[in-house]
Amino acid sequence: MGLVCRGDTSGAMKSILRHSTSLILYAGLIVSICLSVWSLLRTDIYRQQTELILGQASEIQWRASQSKEKVARIIGYLNVAVRSGEKPPRLLLEIQLLSFNLKSLVHLDYAATFITPQNIAGLHKAIKAVDTVVLPVAAIGKHYEQALGPMLVIDEYLAGLASAAVDHSQALSATSHIATDAARNRLVFFGALSALILSIISIHQYSRINRKKDQHIRSFSLLFAHMTRTRITALRLFLGYLDGKSHPPREMADAALRTIVELESINEGLMTIGHARAELQPAPLATLLEDIVRNCKYDLRIDADGEAGAVRVPASQFHLLIDELVRNSINAVAARTDPAISIRAYVRRRFLRGAQLVLIVSDNGTGMSPSVLAKAREPFFSTKAGVHVGLGLTNCVELIKTMAGTLDIISAPGAGTSVRITYSI
Repeated sequence: MGLVCRGDTSGAMKSILRHSTSLILYAGLIVSICLSVWSLLRTDIYRQQTELILGQASEIQWRASQSKEKVARIIGYLNVAVRSGEKPPRLLLEIQLLSFNLKSLVHLDYAATFITPQNIAGLHKAIKAVDTVVLPVAAIGKHYEQALGPMLVIDEYLAGLASAAVDHSQALSATSHIATDAARNRLVFFGALSALILSIISIHQYSRINRKKDQHIRSFSLLFAHMTRTRITALRLFLGYLDGKSHPPREMADAALRTIVELESINEGLMTIGHARAELQPAPLATLLEDIVRNCKYDLRIDADGEAGAVRVPASQFHLLIDELVRNSINAVAARTDPAISIRAYVRRRFLRGAQLVLIVSDNGTGMSPSVLAKAREPFFSTKAGVHVGLGLTNCVELIKTMAGTLDIISAPGAGTSVRITYSI
């Protein structure tokens, strides 16, 4: 069974923690905004309820005051009728209007909200007294003194009813105002919380960008150090032969010259990568694969569907990565009579997360032992003793990190090696 070499566990945990932190912050922001909107809606609802309560209370107070005013007129008319013995012309009309007002008041849909059951029962008694006692007296035009007693009782009752309705409406209005103020306070709190979370997200994203920049600089430093280390060592050995008395062999001078040319090429290549990253020059993956296949002396088997081939990736970085992995595979299969190197690419969809491009370079070469596999990602480690002067797996890992990707290695002696690159798109 093959062995798997994955990225640094602590680094992976940090990445998961950062991702989880981002999700928590965004979730908190969404919840806070939703609660702010809910508080705003509740504030408007409480405001409407307050206006409705005030309107209903005003209606009850107006009807009660109108009834009390008519009771006062009727009592006046009755006193005049008792003294004069003559029927006042508006007495019957005023009694009918009083009966109508009392019945309208008791039949209001919201009357029970402002008037207690005892007062409602009293209203029904007043209506009955008006209809059965006062109204018949006014109709027949005599015995007016029989109607004075019930009207005085109704007058006192309406005075108490109006006072109770006012007190109850004030209590309801105060309660509604308190609820409105509480909703406004919640709105201010959740609004401030949203602003705070948004500030934290901004700081988090700013720190994340700075971390990516630091990682980019570190990765390129490792790239430069690894790719120039062996050449600088060779030049140092060459300079050791120069003692001022004899000239070095022609082969050594030519090797030193080639090394200088290689160093210049490395510098130009790394500067190209750096500028390409800064200028964000992407290219379709299919174009890069075609170029690598065209310049490879081995037959490469390409398995990439149209979706994966159309993914636009950082051209310089991906070309350098794939080319390095293919070169490693070529070295690994050099001793086999049936060499096989394949490149597979596909797009992986994830629930509630962005899609990923997965690219796998596999070979049936010699593979790596557990000890070699464990060191494959260590800086400056190489199994080729300077023969192959490419990036190396370590710097492949560092370079893919600058693009927020990962690199995993599966290998076993005699079973070949498979390197998988995962890149978010």
